[in-house]
Amino acid sequence: MNTETDRQRTTVRASPVDEVVLVAEDGTPVGAAPKATVHTATTPLHQAFSLYLFDERGRVLITRRALSKLTWPGVWTNACCGHPRPGEAWEDALRRRLDEELGLDVTDLEMVLPDFRYRAVDASGVVEHELCPVYVGRTTGELRTDPDEVSQHAWVTWSDLVTAVRATPEVYSPWAALQVPRLDAERCRLPVASVGGSAGPIGDTATPTGDAGPTGTTGVQRTLTAVQDLLRAELGRLARTWSELAPEGEVDLLRDEPGDLPGWLRTLLEGGGKRLRPQMCHWGFVAAGGRPGTRRHDDVVRAAAALETLHLFALVHDDVMDQSGERRGHPAVHVVAGDAHRSGQGHGDPLRFGENIAILLGDLAHSEADRLVHTLPAVMRDYWFELNLELIVGQRADLTGAAARRTDLAHAESVAALKSGSYTIERPLQLGALAAHADPDQRAALARYGWHLGRAFAWRDDVLGVWGDHTTTGKPSGDDLREGKTTLIWVLGAQRLTGEAAEAMHRVGTAQARPEDVGLLQHALDEAGVRQEIEDRIAAEIEEAETALVGAPLTTEGVAGLLAVARAVAWRTS
Repeated sequence: MNTETDRQRTTVRASPVDEVVLVAEDGTPVGAAPKATVHTATTPLHQAFSLYLFDERGRVLITRRALSKLTWPGVWTNACCGHPRPGEAWEDALRRRLDEELGLDVTDLEMVLPDFRYRAVDASGVVEHELCPVYVGRTTGELRTDPDEVSQHAWVTWSDLVTAVRATPEVYSPWAALQVPRLDAERCRLPVASVGGSAGPIGDTATPTGDAGPTGTTGVQRTLTAVQDLLRAELGRLARTWSELAPEGEVDLLRDEPGDLPGWLRTLLEGGGKRLRPQMCHWGFVAAGGRPGTRRHDDVVRAAAALETLHLFALVHDDVMDQSGERRGHPAVHVVAGDAHRSGQGHGDPLRFGENIAILLGDLAHSEADRLVHTLPAVMRDYWFELNLELIVGQRADLTGAAARRTDLAHAESVAALKSGSYTIERPLQLGALAAHADPDQRAALARYGWHLGRAFAWRDDVLGVWGDHTTTGKPSGDDLREGKTTLIWVLGAQRLTGEAAEAMHRVGTAQARPEDVGLLQHALDEAGVRQEIEDRIAAEIEEAETALVGAPLTTEGVAGLLAVARAVAWRTS
C-alpha cells in the first residue's frame, strides 16, 4: 500500500486524549474531537475503519458487542472496528485496536471497500456517522478478548455469515449488515473457506460440523437456526413498534402474567414445537436443487418463519373455537387470559375477555406472518395467500360440519386435507420448491408425495386426538371425541357403532354428554376395528408417498430427507 495513501494527514497535532478525525463530505480532514464526547444525536462525519478477519481455514471471525456498550449492545458484528487518531496511520490504528479488543495481530491486510460510509441511529438516539474503509486480513493467534468490548465470538464460514446477515440483519450491527453484502460481491478478494460449515452466532465458537454435507442433516439445522434467528429479530422489531404505539404505562390485567401481546407471542413462538413446516420447506427446496447459503435460501427461511407464525395463529384460534383448555401441556391462551382477568378482579365476563384476548393474539400472529412474506417473490406471495385461504376454508368446513353432524367420508377427508395435511405438508414443500425455481416435473413429484404424506399426517392427528397420551400430546386424551369433531374416525364410528356406543356418539359435544362417554367411545372404536383401519390407511399413504419419489427428478439428498420425514410424520406420538 502506498505510504502517502495509507497515512491520513491533518493539521491537528497528536493529543494525549483519545480523539477522532472529523472530515468534510468529500472526506477531507477538517479537525478533531474527543472520542468520548463526539457521539451524540448530531454526531459529525468522522473517520473509522472495519476489519474482517479470517483464519487459516478460511473462516471469518464474528464478535458480539458487550452488553455494557452504550450503543448497539449485544449485537453481532465483524472482528473489530475503531477510529484512527489524528496523525495515526490507518494500519497502525487498526493493529492497535485489534490488539486492544482481541489480543491479535493481522497479516495480508488489504483495504477492500475504501469508500464505505454510513449513518445509523441507535435505539438510545445516539448517531454513528462514519467514513469507514473496510479491511480484510488473516490471523493465526489465540484470542484474548476484552470483556468490556466483546462478550462472545464465533468462527464461521463466509457463506453462513452472508446467509445470516441477509436473513436477519437486525441481529447484526448496522454497519456489518451493509458491509457484508458489498463484500460478498468482492468474494474473489476474500480469503474465504471453500466448504460449508456451521451456521451463525450460536455460541462462543463455531466450527464445521459432521460430514452430512451442506444440505443434509447439518443443512436442515442451518435452516431451522436461521428461522429462529429471523423470528427473534422480527419479534424484537414488533415489540419496539408496539411500545411506540401502545398507551404509556403497564398493560392492564396482563402486566404480570402473561405480559402484553408481543412478549406473549414471542414466548409461544420460541416455545418451539416440532418445526415440521420449516423442515418441509427445507426439504422441498433441497429436493428441487436449492442450496443453503445462497440468496434463494433466504426466501426459504422467510417462508418457513411465516409458516411457524401462521401455525400459531391457527392453534390459538382453534383452541377458542374448540374450547380446548390445553395446548402443548400448558393452559390455552384464552384460559390464561381469563385467569388473569379473574385474579385482577377485572370488570365483565372473564371467559369472554379470555377469548377476545386470544383472538387478538392470533390476529397479531397472522399479521406478523403476512409481514414476513411481503418481500418474497410474487409467485411465492400468491401461493402464500392461497394457502391462507385454504386454511380458513378448512376451518369453516370443520365448524359447519361438526354443527351439522356430518358423517360422510368425503367431507371428513376434505376437512383433514384443507385444515391439516395441506398447510403442514404439501404447501410448505411447494414454497420451498418455488424458492429453488423448481421445474414443473419437480413440483408435480413433490405434489404427489405431499398429498399422500399430508393425508397420513392428518390421520395420525386423528388417532392422537382420540387415543393420544396426554403427557406427550399436550392435550387431554380423547379431546376430539369430547368435541364431536367430524374426523375419519368419527365417520367410521358412525358406520360401525351400535347400542350404547352409538348413543354416546350422539351425546358427545352436546349438553347431554356424560363424563364416561369419551372412555366408552375410545374402547368401542378400538374394538370395532376403527383404530386398526386408520393405521392401515396411514401405512398405505406412506407407501404411496415413498413411491412418488422413485425415479422423480429430485436430488438424492432431498429424497433421503423426504423419506426420513415421512417416517417421522407417520409414526409420531405427539
